[in-house]
Amino acid sequence: MRNLFYFILIVVITACGSISNPDVAVNNLQPRSNISNNQLDSIFQTLRYFPNKTQLSIALVDDSTTTFYGAIRENDTVKTISNQPNVFEIGSLSKVFTAALLADLATENKLQLNHPIQAYLDFPLHDSLQITFKELANHTSGLPRIPSGFVWESLWHMDNPYRDYNEEKLREYMSSEMELEEDGSSFQYSNIGAGILGYALTQIEGKSYEEMLQQKIFGPLDMQYSTTQRALVEDKLVPGLNKRGNPTTNWDLGAIPGAGAILSTAEDLAKYGEANFDPDNKVMRLQQEPTFTIDEEKDIGLGWFIIKQDSTTSWHWHNGGTGGYRSSMVLNIADKKGVIVLSNISAGHSHAGNIDSLSFDLLKSMEKAVEQSSN
Repeated sequence: MRNLFYFILIVVITACGSISNPDVAVNNLQPRSNISNNQLDSIFQTLRYFPNKTQLSIALVDDSTTTFYGAIRENDTVKTISNQPNVFEIGSLSKVFTAALLADLATENKLQLNHPIQAYLDFPLHDSLQITFKELANHTSGLPRIPSGFVWESLWHMDNPYRDYNEEKLREYMSSEMELEEDGSSFQYSNIGAGILGYALTQIEGKSYEEMLQQKIFGPLDMQYSTTQRALVEDKLVPGLNKRGNPTTNWDLGAIPGAGAILSTAEDLAKYGEANFDPDNKVMRLQQEPTFTIDEEKDIGLGWFIIKQDSTTSWHWHNGGTGGYRSSMVLNIADKKGVIVLSNISAGHSHAGNIDSLSFDLLKSMEKAVEQSSN
């Protein structure tokens, strides 16, 4: 009899997934036009693994039309909110914008992608290293993920690790310590490489990274709340959460903002996604071209990872993560569809990768809907 009781209990718990009824929680995600039940379920299944106060701000871009959807977990319930104008840290998704600045200067003939950055600096690189702009943008320079000695320096403020990495330290690293871990013929993701790329571009233009972003990208696309200056958007900023769900410190990127300092909104990033669909935009066309083959499934362009879906379809994708946020943006350029997912949960959370998976699932559902409508 006791065994039968435990068997029934196990069946009930398995069916429900938890003591609370997930069907009730799903019903709190209010249906919206252009959002299917399957998409709502994907949003719920993603958010249910995160702590209370975790938000998702989502944009589904279909050519020139965008559908926004926001969700939050509160009191162990997932419900709908309106948060598309709210600001999140986007972390390494910033690298796409750094590469866009590179592509802009290349189309203006202010630099050559295959030229070494040394010619544009007023100090010599360590060991006379010859690193090109393209190698920094597609992570084939051979540079490490983070600069030497950085781990020990950041131990004093792990909640904001790049805070004290100022221009003096960056130039000291580049001129006296910088070494390659690879020979330049293989892919090795490098935060410091992206940071150096952004720094080199500012030296060419004689402007700050923020000024370049505003003048060349954010201003022209009317991305009103995109910036590296947190003070400008403090009133719209969604508080970041650490992996335990507690409020955490925002990140400062010091002298390497090009590696991940941008704050933005789902509304603004949707505008950037739409701009990527313009076949006449020379800057974005250049940025989207494959520059290196990582493996059978992935290429990389200037900043964008290019995920091969089949012989005719590919996605351009990048994600980002900081101590309190996780983001993902994926575009099907050919079909003019894209998904942006912003969250305020730490990249250190054990399920943070589900943010990427959600963006992929939502884009697949958009593609599938087109296939079904054409049959």
